[in-house]
Amino acid sequence: MFQEIIKNKLLPAVTLTDAHSALSVAEALLEGGINVMEVTFRTSATAEAVRAIARELPEMQIGAGTILSGDQLSAAREAGAQFGLSPGFNKRVVEKAQEFEFPFIPGVSTPSEIELALSYGHKLLKLFPVSDLGGIPYIRSLEGPYRHTGVRFLVMGGVDSSNLRSYLKSEMVAAAGGSWLTPSDLIRENKFDQMSKIVRESVTLADQI
Repeated sequence: MFQEIIKNKLLPAVTLTDAHSALSVAEALLEGGINVMEVTFRTSATAEAVRAIARELPEMQIGAGTILSGDQLSAAREAGAQFGLSPGFNKRVVEKAQEFEFPFIPGVSTPSEIELALSYGHKLLKLFPVSDLGGIPYIRSLEGPYRHTGVRFLVMGGVDSSNLRSYLKSEMVAAAGGSWLTPSDLIRENKFDQMSKIVRESVTLADQI
């Protein structure tokens, strides 16, 4: 499941308020060249948005983000999400994902959390919020103790087109994600052609690495 994220090198993260917008955003991402996305569990419309994309656009690999509880994880699975992500490491959520055999990317920010994730068998980890943690210099400081373990990071939190190249050049970075690919103002204004343009430019940038 995570091969699509690694292949794309990009994971758009979007917070949606209705199912209609969900389909338009997903179509814009596909038009721009990305077939994987994260919908965050931050609104009451999230489950229905995931369900709509899973039903209408099966070519889109859809993940549920900001999973903070077992109930949210269950709701994500039932709606049709194919994988999940969290901003931090919650043992109960990770254990429930393993119980369901549901592909999951837990969030980490410290060496202790990285080692905890390794003890659960997770090697693709969401490093969040990467920019506030120190960005590329922080990732370099983690290479010595952890690169040999096979850990790779999905970096999120402060990533955009201005620093995308520097993150993707790191051998420990598998992919970069964020909302810069799906700006909320473009969603509100139904400017999905502009969104596709942003996505296309970011895809081109990522392919150059």
